Amino acid sequence: MPKKPNRTADVFGVSRDLPQNYVARQRIDGALIEALTRDKHIVIHGSSKQGKTSLRKWNLQDKDYIHVACQNSWLISDLHAAILKRAGFSVEQSTAIAVGGQHKINAKISGKIARQNIW
Repeated sequence: MPKKPNRTADVFGVSRDLPQNYVARQRIDGALIEALTRDKHIVIHGSSKQGKTSLRKWNLQDKDYIHVACQNSWLISDLHAAILKRAGFSVEQSTAIAVGGQHKINAKISGKIARQNIW
């Protein structure tokens, strides 16, 4: 059976899906995978329409990362709070102000522990 031809819209244009014309580049994709094996946080940044989303989606599964879309006006504390929220923490801004002038952030995580009976 002949392969169904690709539609132009499936290959070109702006989309949050992985484009069908993605080309893996060993220098870029390999560097990302190598960096991930170092057990450190990775930040993929750059201007709009440069392929950040495609790089992430080509190399990682949804369960492998936390995606945070940053704002230009954010401070580092805003970024940290956003990451904690996406990781499941409850983030509260304190009324106390630090020496540097920023509010303190308190992060809490809560959950239930599944209990198993072992016989």
